[in-house]
Amino acid sequence: MKRLIAIALFSFAACVTVTAQQKKLNWKPKEEEWVDKPILHPVPPEYAKEPALIVLQDIGLDYLFEGGYIDAYYTVHRIVKVLDEKGIESFNAIGFSVGSHTRVPSIKARTIMPNGKVQDIAKDMIKVTRDEYGHHKIVIAMEGVAKDAEIELLVKEIMRGGDFGSEVFQAPVPILKAHFSMSYPKKLTFDEKGYNGFPNVSETADNNRRYINVSLSDVPALRREPNSFYDVNCMRVEYRLRHYINVNANDTMMRENTWDVMARTMFNEYYKINDTERKAVNSYLTELGVHPGGNEMENIRKIESGIKNNIVQYTLLDYDRGDMLDSIITKKAATSRGYIKLFAACLTQALVKHELGSAGNRTEHRFDSKFENWDNMDDYLFYFPDQKKFLSPTSVYYRCPMVPSAVAYEKGVFCMIPPKGPVTGPLMEVRKITPLGMADNQQNIAAAVTFNNDMDAQVDISYSYTGYAATDLRKTLLLETKDKQDDLVDKIVTIAGKHKDIEKYTITNEGLDNYYNNKPLEITATVNANHLVEKAGKEYLLNIGEIIGPQQELYTEKKRMLPIDMLYPHSLTRTITVNIPKGYKILNPEDTRLEAEYVGRNLVSLISFKSNYELITDKKNGDKLVVTITENYPTIHFPVADYERFREVINTASDFNKVTLLFAKKGGSVAAKAKPVAKPKKVG
Repeated sequence: MKRLIAIALFSFAACVTVTAQQKKLNWKPKEEEWVDKPILHPVPPEYAKEPALIVLQDIGLDYLFEGGYIDAYYTVHRIVKVLDEKGIESFNAIGFSVGSHTRVPSIKARTIMPNGKVQDIAKDMIKVTRDEYGHHKIVIAMEGVAKDAEIELLVKEIMRGGDFGSEVFQAPVPILKAHFSMSYPKKLTFDEKGYNGFPNVSETADNNRRYINVSLSDVPALRREPNSFYDVNCMRVEYRLRHYINVNANDTMMRENTWDVMARTMFNEYYKINDTERKAVNSYLTELGVHPGGNEMENIRKIESGIKNNIVQYTLLDYDRGDMLDSIITKKAATSRGYIKLFAACLTQALVKHELGSAGNRTEHRFDSKFENWDNMDDYLFYFPDQKKFLSPTSVYYRCPMVPSAVAYEKGVFCMIPPKGPVTGPLMEVRKITPLGMADNQQNIAAAVTFNNDMDAQVDISYSYTGYAATDLRKTLLLETKDKQDDLVDKIVTIAGKHKDIEKYTITNEGLDNYYNNKPLEITATVNANHLVEKAGKEYLLNIGEIIGPQQELYTEKKRMLPIDMLYPHSLTRTITVNIPKGYKILNPEDTRLEAEYVGRNLVSLISFKSNYELITDKKNGDKLVVTITENYPTIHFPVADYERFREVINTASDFNKVTLLFAKKGGSVAAKAKPVAKPKKVG
């Protein structure tokens, strides 16, 4: 879990009372079956061509009160049958992360050979490392994995019980049998909700415990597809603690974990500071040149740049008071929680009107206002109502209004910062996070092609990136050495056959502060591009389509299964000026004219590609062919039913890569056209 809010299930007194009841019943989590002599499972004929088959996916979660706390006993039992080399490669190593305060009392893993021989995995084949969040990760290297072998895993974990969670029950291979179960004391009530075909069930009660049980058979494989968010479309179950009965309050039912409670919890976690912290923050604002009540946007920029440029963010800190603001300011080091707390205090003391909110990753979950699962809300944001802009405090390589694209264009829960005095009414507001529109996310190219007397080509080219199109590039340029910068330029300037073909290049506006006014990051280069020119008899071919760089294509006969999703709306404009050599003419300029557009029912363009040309006659300076290409993607989500219309536009853009211009001498023969020029199909 990545939550930064500390969540307590209920009071210590309630825990003690129920613990006594639990001991009286002598209830224990169920033991999963681990047979001494496993039998290989047959493969249903319909799955014979799959790379692998998950025979069993069984996940159990049992809550118990122990020592004044509630613990969760988490059990995973999985059996996988591998059917070819791809399946072996996918499952011959198993890895899973373990959160803090988690014990792993039991790990069992084995391979059952095709001949029935069982090979248990030795302890020295089980390694412990760290994942991207700093948590421990257990990696198991499986031995003896061969075609038609089975891999079996049984893991038991004991962790602090959480109010929320989710489990995925779909994979790129089919699952023959899936089972999810929960059990917990009768004083608790959990809600369960299924997504993407996973069923909704109601809890049952027996012997002072409640139970949730769901069994599934033949869960179909879900393959990854381009322009889609895989995780959000997987079949999964989510659960949340709805309420508990406080046994010390006359069995009063108490509702927990609403969106409003989440907003109040954020306020309590990040806005309550002591006088020492407040004094340190005021001094820090003076150091940053922030004038409380002054120009709001200037103060926001000074606070954000000051914190992100000078205070280092760590996953963990190994000293006390790591989240205290005076310590953070002095040591110039903070955890993510400390970062958010410092931003909140600085904005408050500077009298900047703002709201603190939390949102989820829309590539993994869709916001569900009716199922209050805080566990999906991992990313914190500040919203400035007067500016109508957002700020991501823990994203050190972003600047307002940029927030991570996986969070943008989704909904979040924001805390309406209460005024002084008693709080009445809700403190929560659900907002859609819309930092940048299509016009703010651009990736443009301007190129000019010239020829010498030998028809060798040189291209002067400029790449311009704004908004999200610039984020990864700016981060890379900030972190990498000059050698790595050359590698990055090589990847961008794709018309260069090799690095030495780039005669020179320049990079401008790479600094992060350029996000404040969305000043474009620009890379310009002069390239020897002789490989774009091919002689065909007395004529010459210019592969003009390669100048815009590789384009995605969606030519496939497979049926589309997933809806279409893109990270952000964007547009692309490319202008290519071809300086026609004196004495030559272009025989097929019309081949650069392509068009495809998907117009919605309200006659608004949803996505489009269009390329066109203009021939300019200039006796003094030479004739020119100016090709203009525009791509617009204002819509970032389409249902599966719209896939063919979406694909038509993408493939038309890809077809431009194949466009080749034919140069012939004026007044000369065109017999050389016997060598055909690939001409893309025009669609519209």
